[in-house]
Amino acid sequence: PIHIKNAAVSAINSDFNQYRHVQGICQHLAKMVKEMHGLDIDPLTDVAISCGQTEAFAASIFATIDPGDEVILFDPSYETYQGCVTMAGGVPIHVPLDPPLWSLDPSKLLRSITERTKAIILNSIPKGQLLICLAILGRSLVSHCCFYLV
Repeated sequence: PIHIKNAAVSAINSDFNQYRHVQGICQHLAKMVKEMHGLDIDPLTDVAISCGQTEAFAASIFATIDPGDEVILFDPSYETYQGCVTMAGGVPIHVPLDPPLWSLDPSKLLRSITERTKAIILNSIPKGQLLICLAILGRSLVSHCCFYLV
């Protein structure tokens, strides 16, 4: 339609070609965290807003994973997880979820954790299994330290 073409031409001619600046959103989120949880966070250093999941995930992995660190991935998982972990020098450790409900067998998770485990990726596990996973982690990993849940 002509009105869409005209809007596109207008945006191109005005050099309106970048993502919006997000600093106001960061400040608003910091204010909400203060109001809801009583925590003071710095919107310039403690809040990150990304344009998509992939870049946010990659930034998180590159910030936390050192070469040789193991990262637990539940399967099935988002296809870019393994690639990001590998590019960061990490070692993907796959823990399969059991069909048909894609449930987590706690023993599979616990057997996969080693002294080299640095992160466990909690993707959007279906059917409420994420809450079960968190309960398992809470009970079982109290003796482990220095790893991240992403």
